Amino acid sequence: MLKLTDLYHTGFVVPDIDAARAELTAVFGVTWTAVEQRVMPVLTPDGPRSVELRFAYSQGGSPRLELLEPVPGTIWETPSSTFGPGGAHHVGVWAEDFAETSDKLVAGGFPRVLTFDDGSGRAVRFAYHRLPSGALVEIVDATRRVELEAWFEGAAYPAAVPAT
Repeated sequence: MLKLTDLYHTGFVVPDIDAARAELTAVFGVTWTAVEQRVMPVLTPDGPRSVELRFAYSQGGSPRLELLEPVPGTIWETPSSTFGPGGAHHVGVWAEDFAETSDKLVAGGFPRVLTFDDGSGRAVRFAYHRLPSGALVEIVDATRRVELEAWFEGAAYPAAVPAT
C-alpha cells in the first residue's frame, strides 16, 4: 500500500515549538520554516471540527522533522503512547493515488482518524490512519508535493486559513 521510500517526515507533538526548534537545531544543525498558526477544518470520526494548529518543518531536504503544538481533543493532543512520552507522534508519507490509498488503508484495518475537511466527507489533502499498535501514519496527497516542498524551503504557506 505505502512505500517506505515515500516517507518524508516524522512528526512530533511538543509543548513549545520554539524550545523544540532550538534543541533540534543544536543537535542536527537544521533550520526551520516560520512557525505557522492556522485554523484548519478537519473531519474526525466524531464529525467536522475547526482546529487551530501551530507547526513548523525542518528545512534542507528529507527526511524532515515536523513540530506541532498540542491541540486538546484531537489526535495532536499528546504523542502516541506506543512511541513513549516525548517520542514521535506520526510518520508522513507521500501518497500518489491519495483517496484510493486512504480507502485501501481503511479496508485493510487501518482506520482513518482525521483528514482535511473540504465538505465532501472524503479524504482530501492529508489523512491520518491508526495502526493496531496505536501508531499513526499520515498520508499526504502527492499532487501537493511541489507546493509543500516550496514552502519547506521558504515560499509562502500554500493552504488553510490564517488564524485570526
